[in-house]
Amino acid sequence: MLTCSINRYRFVLLIPVIIIFTGFGLLAQNDRDSVNAQPRIKTWQLLAAEGAIYTGSMLVLSQAWYKDYPRSSFHWFNDNREWLQMDKIGHAYAGYQIAYQNAYLLRKTGLSRKKALLLSSGMAFAAMSSIELFDGYSSEWGASSGDIIANSAGVVLFGVQELLWESQIIRMKYGYRASPYASKKPEILGENMALRLIKDYNAQSYWLSFSINKVTGLEKIPPWVAFAAGYSAGGMVGGKENTEPFQNITRYRQFLLSPDIDWQSIPTNKKYLKILFRILNTVKIPMPALSFQKGGIKLYGWQ
Repeated sequence: MLTCSINRYRFVLLIPVIIIFTGFGLLAQNDRDSVNAQPRIKTWQLLAAEGAIYTGSMLVLSQAWYKDYPRSSFHWFNDNREWLQMDKIGHAYAGYQIAYQNAYLLRKTGLSRKKALLLSSGMAFAAMSSIELFDGYSSEWGASSGDIIANSAGVVLFGVQELLWESQIIRMKYGYRASPYASKKPEILGENMALRLIKDYNAQSYWLSFSINKVTGLEKIPPWVAFAAGYSAGGMVGGKENTEPFQNITRYRQFLLSPDIDWQSIPTNKKYLKILFRILNTVKIPMPALSFQKGGIKLYGWQ
């Protein structure tokens, strides 16, 4: 289960990356960056392109990770205790980013905000849940109800905000801080920096970032000034537990508080800056942070 879980998680985190970079191609086709600009691509053309990407991705996934394993009737597997739930939050992050980024692309084709919200949310949930379908029919593993709940949570986080405020007041972000554990088991946690960005759960953090201006209504605070609450975990050299020779390494959770930046609230008319700010708003830029964990409070210089 461990190898598949990590590989599947790697694939899940790549989906929003594909969506974002697909958006750059669409942005490049428009003379103006407003969602109300005359669309140069029709909704059905975007859906056809995304359908082709999705179909190809599922074929690659099926051939690469499930081909050599026996099939079975559909069944479930409980992996909710693995990796101190870091993988579950990663699923929520992917679901959020897919729904958010794709809704933006759909609006660029001329769809209304409500239609884009509904269509993108459904597509995000379907894309994420289809991975569980593969697992459910594989005798080696099983579908995870925890993953489906996490997928839904990310989509709901996007959708509720669109319905309430027509804006993302709370943004979900990914953070990274190199850990000392990847070198202890590189075949699982990553043999190089590129792999560790996705495979080393000890190094990852996930954040809910709030624009202070938008949340409190304090107009004297610039809307790009934000505050972030995060979660991460460490000491994990295995999924559920640390086995020999790492059983003495303590596994721990930590909750984080840190200043942040809502990049998309920085006013600019430059298209390349708007694209850059959209990318930057998917990640948590390292800043000083308070860590709350069992045993006390720590201050990190950068997190």
